[in-house]
Amino acid sequence: MSTAVRVASACLAALLAALSAAVLGDAQPAAAAAARAGAGAGTGSWSVQPAGTTGRPAFVMDSAPGSVVKDAVRVSNLSGAPLSFQVYGSDAYNTPRDGALAYRQAGEAQTGLGSWLTLGTNALVIPPGRAADIPFTLHVPADATPGSHVGGIVALNNAVEQAGEASGVDVGIQRAIAVRIQLTVEGPVTPGLAVRSVRVRHHPSGTPFAGARATLTYTVVNTGNAALRPTVSPRVDGLFRLRHGVIADRTLPLLLPGQSAEISADWPDAPGLDYLTASVRVTAPGLPATSTQSGRVVLSWPTLGAVAALLAVLAVALGWLRRKRSGRTGAVS
Repeated sequence: MSTAVRVASACLAALLAALSAAVLGDAQPAAAAAARAGAGAGTGSWSVQPAGTTGRPAFVMDSAPGSVVKDAVRVSNLSGAPLSFQVYGSDAYNTPRDGALAYRQAGEAQTGLGSWLTLGTNALVIPPGRAADIPFTLHVPADATPGSHVGGIVALNNAVEQAGEASGVDVGIQRAIAVRIQLTVEGPVTPGLAVRSVRVRHHPSGTPFAGARATLTYTVVNTGNAALRPTVSPRVDGLFRLRHGVIADRTLPLLLPGQSAEISADWPDAPGLDYLTASVRVTAPGLPATSTQSGRVVLSWPTLGAVAALLAVLAVALGWLRRKRSGRTGAVS
């Protein structure tokens, strides 16, 4: 999903280069953000996708180490005015929060697939209603490791849009689109997933016996060398295995080798007092499921206080009954 790179108008001239180096979402408009399925996409005014007539949503390639792959990317101007673009190769990565697929900024060092790309041009102006096909060459290093290598070709619109004013400060936005390149280098492929740091954060209500809120948080790690789309199945059980949490299964974005995603799920109807066991099961096509769990006591101080007060009243009532029975027994004897 896309986001905007913002700068104050007073700093706009000095930071224009930084704006053009915004982090990009996979096949999504705008600087910075999360990825969807990796399809070529557009803003409505322009689009980026693999060249040709086959309707490829992304570049998916297989190659041996040391080989050279050639293809072309198409940038289309769908607007009624000329558009100017900066085009560059970029490494993909997963954002720590939610694992969205994103791309390195133009000014950042590209150390993976982005550094293997050579484009026919890095700058172009496209007339209205026209498209340009840019050839590129992918030089796979001879020592490239087997498995998935993911990057993209990013087209950044050089225009800076004004997005209105916020608290008297003008906001400038640059938009960009990336089309994904997913290369599998020949050799042993060993996919793997793990779940770590499963925990429940409890937010009790201030009213005794009222429902609490909770957040289940966990981290999914790609431990292998193949890019995967994991599906996670969270579950929360109470004491005596009473099922408490109904949290929907979730399919994560494409998770790259060595990358991780911290996922949070809200749980609005958590108990005020219980011992909870949270477990998360993760799987992907062709992989056996793996799971991790953790347990903790959750309590609401108002609920605990109310329970303590009830127990105190019960203890007083029982003591009174014992004394009354003792008095009757003494009178009979």
